[in-house]
Amino acid sequence: MSLPYLVRRVAPALLLLLLSWQSASGAETIRINGTGCGVTLMKPLIAAFRKSHPEVTFEVLKSVGSAASLKAIAKGALDVAIPGRELKPQEKVAGLAWYEYGKTPYAVATHRETKLHNVTTGQLAAMYLGTRGTWGNGDFVRVVLRPNEDIDTAVLRSLSPEMDRAVTAAHARPDMLMGITDQETYDHLVKTAGTISFIPLIMGLSEPGTVNVARLNGVEPTLSNLSTGKYGYAKKIFVVTKKNPSPGVKAFVQFLGSKKARALAQKHGLLPAAAK
Repeated sequence: MSLPYLVRRVAPALLLLLLSWQSASGAETIRINGTGCGVTLMKPLIAAFRKSHPEVTFEVLKSVGSAASLKAIAKGALDVAIPGRELKPQEKVAGLAWYEYGKTPYAVATHRETKLHNVTTGQLAAMYLGTRGTWGNGDFVRVVLRPNEDIDTAVLRSLSPEMDRAVTAAHARPDMLMGITDQETYDHLVKTAGTISFIPLIMGLSEPGTVNVARLNGVEPTLSNLSTGKYGYAKKIFVVTKKNPSPGVKAFVQFLGSKKARALAQKHGLLPAAAK
């Protein structure tokens, strides 16, 4: 076999290998995590972004929550954090940048077979106290709590003084279901009959029909009612990056502010913050 023949056969393969290596070397993987509803919201936005940026991939693991994601990005273990609350003073470390992306209504949600259409604050408090223990179909009422220090619990307590006392009592009851994150809370609602909790609307819209969303004191937890002030209970979603982000992160953040992304976020349960 002659040398020219070998060159003709091998050269194209070497060129293809070189081009693929150059393409791979220009690729970027963005590590993103945060509050459960924030991670859930990012999934359709990531899919839309990658249609025009296929060279950028994302590592989206199971939600670690707001606090853990902020610690991770401060240590360089994440590229984008999506917390579901304002940053605390000690979390506003040098080298980070953040802004409010929008807010999602909190909703009283139940297992899909519990057809609760409306609930009053008093009725909800009775469920947390344990004085209302069964549903109309005979299922036991299973309240899914959030950690006492979470913003979700603080908002739930703010419904009324009665609700505040009921939440305190619920945390003292034995054998209660606990959702450490939005995702864990949602999973309890999907899998366990008789469950009820207070979750971000984003979670309820992530897989339509998997949970039942009720009105609270006769008001639906919709974006329209939130924007007009008719419904006042919401969870803020923030985007946190490094002040000098990588090209991929910079492009993704720019996309999040686009009309296309904001419309998509709204479809999935977020009322976007005013455009800057």
